[in-house]
Amino acid sequence: MIVFAVIIYTLFGAMCVWFVISGVKKINQVKASQSLSDLYTSKEEHDKAIKDAAAFEMNYFERVRNGEQNQQFLIVGAQTWASMIRSILFAEGIPTYAENEHVNSMYSINNSGAASSFSIKIFILVADYDKAKEIVDAFVSKTLSKDSEDRSLFITVLPKTDSRIVREE
Repeated sequence: MIVFAVIIYTLFGAMCVWFVISGVKKINQVKASQSLSDLYTSKEEHDKAIKDAAAFEMNYFERVRNGEQNQQFLIVGAQTWASMIRSILFAEGIPTYAENEHVNSMYSINNSGAASSFSIKIFILVADYDKAKEIVDAFVSKTLSKDSEDRSLFITVLPKTDSRIVREE
């Protein structure tokens, strides 16, 4: 009787291993047959995109040095949300500057996106305020549900100003 039980358990184990191996092979075949995503680019395209992004960010500073007014536009509690918003504004041609971005990722205790002493401050040019506000409002309304309690903690849009903001260094 024991020999019969050992044979049955051995066959059952071998059958389970065979199912797992054949399932993994099928998954790998499906993955291999799918085309690569557009997210994969060549090294040259990647390097060019990085240089373009750096040049675009420098555009903000050059325009401020040339006398355009800037202002603090947003206060964001989490680096993830700040990066997404900056990316959306970048795609729309609105240059930005962020303060506390790296400090927030290192020292911010809350992950809920609530405002804290390490909140990220995003600055824009005053001339871009109306377009940027429209874009951010659309992003927030699509991202957070209207009944979400975290909606007020997620992001603070500051009012438009006509005077140049002088920051202490």
